[in-house]
Amino acid sequence: MKRCLLGCLLLLFAADMRAHRLDEYLQAVRVAVATHRVDLSLELTPGVAIASKLLPRIDKDQDGQISSEERDAYARRVLKDLRVALDKKTLTLRLVDASFPELREVREGLGVVRIQATASVSPLASGRHTLKLTNKHLPSLSVYQVNALVPRDDAIQILGQSRDKHQKRYRLNFGVKPVTPR
Repeated sequence: MKRCLLGCLLLLFAADMRAHRLDEYLQAVRVAVATHRVDLSLELTPGVAIASKLLPRIDKDQDGQISSEERDAYARRVLKDLRVALDKKTLTLRLVDASFPELREVREGLGVVRIQATASVSPLASGRHTLKLTNKHLPSLSVYQVNALVPRDDAIQILGQSRDKHQKRYRLNFGVKPVTPR
């Protein structure tokens, strides 16, 4: 009897581990700061139950294919719904790349939309800086995650991150080390 119960529990947990997203549009944003730019990497994963609400926003002509024009238009729409400011100055995001899964994958809850964007900034002075990000893309369908990446630039030091409880609003405090002459 104990073995049967243990086997059932293991099957239950194994089923949960293979589960697909269901009723949320997970928007994960990764922020990378450097002394001369800010890069954003987004992974958007629509759940099975909301795919039918999302796909008409992407596949505008409803032909079952996502054209490069539809891909770029949707990626720009996502970026338009993001507000990024560095030291109270609004940044203009430029689309670098976007990739979309097959529509079948989206309907199965497996597809991930990937968007890369960047914003050039004047070389940052040494000292403390604050980056703020607000995500307003499809709030009625979405859950949000946001996090900073470890800086590749040795001059950048992450000092702290804070988020609202839904992670729609994010604040990154970082420092820029002074340049030391050689």
